[in-house]
Amino acid sequence: MKWKKNDCWVASFDILGFKKLAKIKSDASYAYRILDDYEETLSHLKTVTEYKNGDIDYCWLSDTFIMFTNDDSSYSYSLIECSAKYFLQKCIYSGIPIRGAISVGNFVRSEDNRALMGDAFIDAFEYGEDQNWLGLLLTPKAIKKARLLELEPLRHDFISSKKIPMRKKTDQVVLAYKFQNGESTFSSPLIPHLIEMKKASDDIYHEKYDNTIDFIG
Repeated sequence: MKWKKNDCWVASFDILGFKKLAKIKSDASYAYRILDDYEETLSHLKTVTEYKNGDIDYCWLSDTFIMFTNDDSSYSYSLIECSAKYFLQKCIYSGIPIRGAISVGNFVRSEDNRALMGDAFIDAFEYGEDQNWLGLLLTPKAIKKARLLELEPLRHDFISSKKIPMRKKTDQVVLAYKFQNGESTFSSPLIPHLIEMKKASDDIYHEKYDNTIDFIG
């Protein structure tokens, strides 16, 4: 098996309830919606960044969707933070419940993207899984790297807050996407979608929706 190794930015998204939905649905419409949202994310990148085809790639393993860049540069940071935020919102508008985290560092994958390893993926995956809501985080590694590149995530709609619903990593310094995009005086249009998604979800997920609505409301 051939392996690809590099240092890069990685965003890992956990799709809540995906395994159950995959059993219920006989077609692949759920998966198509996710990929459509990813393609729309790339189209959005072209309008707000200097994105070129191939600057971001993805792979999908069961209920985990991963985006990754070519390197760990400041340019690639701008791509990953912009695409991750837009992708999260698009999925919510599509009725797809996800939570994610962005990290940076060593990333190892097989040539066919069927096997993943590396500090960046593990870090993003663990922080993504630790969230008790439908949100997006920058891990401590991502925050440190961004600031070493003289980039400040607090200027990119990420905030530090005691309301970030972590389960085990409560003592870690993370930043969460605020969902405002500079429009703090307006109620988020995502809230009605989150309310409807909560109504259609199992009881075990209701707290995650409540935490999300409370954070961005």
